[in-house]
Amino acid sequence: MAELLIVWLFLLVALVAIAVGPPGRGGALTLSYFLGLSLIHVPGVLPFLGSVDLLSDRETTQLGFELTVEGAGAFVCGAIAARLIAPGMRSWLHSARGGLAESLEQLGWRSILIGAVAYLVVIPISTYLPSSTAVVSTFTSLLVIGFWLRLYSSAIANDNRRASRTLALLPLLPATTLISNGFLSFGVSWVLSVLAFLYVVSRRRLWIYLATPIVIFLALSLFVTYMGGRDALREVMWYRQSSVLDRFQQASHLVTDFQLLDLSSPEHVAAIDARLNQNYLVGAAIQYHQAGRYEFAYGGTIPYWALIPRALWPYKPEVGGGGTAVTDYTGIEFAEGTSVGTGPLFEFYVNFGTAGVLIGLAGFGFLLMQLDHRIMRALARGDGRRLLLNGMPGITLLQPGGNFLEIMVGVVGALVAARVLLQFRVFHLTPASHAAARLAAPFGAAKGAPRLRSP
Repeated sequence: MAELLIVWLFLLVALVAIAVGPPGRGGALTLSYFLGLSLIHVPGVLPFLGSVDLLSDRETTQLGFELTVEGAGAFVCGAIAARLIAPGMRSWLHSARGGLAESLEQLGWRSILIGAVAYLVVIPISTYLPSSTAVVSTFTSLLVIGFWLRLYSSAIANDNRRASRTLALLPLLPATTLISNGFLSFGVSWVLSVLAFLYVVSRRRLWIYLATPIVIFLALSLFVTYMGGRDALREVMWYRQSSVLDRFQQASHLVTDFQLLDLSSPEHVAAIDARLNQNYLVGAAIQYHQAGRYEFAYGGTIPYWALIPRALWPYKPEVGGGGTAVTDYTGIEFAEGTSVGTGPLFEFYVNFGTAGVLIGLAGFGFLLMQLDHRIMRALARGDGRRLLLNGMPGITLLQPGGNFLEIMVGVVGALVAARVLLQFRVFHLTPASHAAARLAAPFGAAKGAPRLRSP
């Protein structure tokens, strides 16, 4: 599988060099999605490069990874196509100082605060109101947008200290999700989105290239350490009346018991195989279809009635989780109550076959890059309205391991949440920033260009 890993690396280089390009052109959503896709597919291949006895079948994993690489290639082509047809190929970074940078920084703090309150306080309460969680949960995307605003303000002000202070807060994202509910994946997804944006706006990328291999190794080491103590951690988080201090104490074992990744360790290989080898599920779906065990669903994985809010239909039947979908199309049985993320790649295949994977992921890459263009344009013009209307749904789309139904509901919820924020003027730039933003309009906006609007 080494050849496929080389192809994957080539695709990443092509995405970074052509689609993302020089600093300031945009591409944070697109790069973040590719990194998330890499996280759940590439580590699962690494153990097969060694001699350790593996838990998953090599042939099935290779079959799944081959289709994944093809889909990733289509995704990169779609992103590049969106880049080539986009107007204004120069950087959206500019030389503005003062008003705009400071207003964006303040808005960044406000956004982080709203997102944190939504995650820690409002979401637990919203579970008692039918359909409200679908909207309220998307407010957590403001955590990511807040980091984006602070990093962008640092870039246009050329303030490295501000950027460093912002990055110093980044570990709080996975720490918060870990301590509050025992999950690491949500926080890691947010971190990937922030780091992708950092790369997009960074003028000095050499240190990012040098640090990336070290960060990847340490991140995988943290993952295998987390998997080793996950059951004990969730015992405290879920089943005991534990205090915050108890949660901190249990989570601290990730530091005190930290283990470096060792691909010769059966425990580490098992941890990676269990959660970071989505290729096995994709390959199993291919083999199950080739054996004639199911016909392509042609959209059947998303029941039309499932999109009706429970607030309007209190007795709506329960929609099967990812574990049910995976069992239907692979024959693999999971413990009752287990939810397994299928991922768009898996669902594209079981609905429309290989052609569906190629066309679907190409369209996904195109869509995310289009949203990236709009987000960078909104930042450069100080347009909080367009930033929310494109950024919140865009961040919700960043679920390479999520189910289509969850993603669609999340996008609708994000649009509703953005409208609520705009309606109550919770998310807007201060009037003092208007003049600075007007000066910051990229490339000296031509006559007739859209005026700056504050929501």
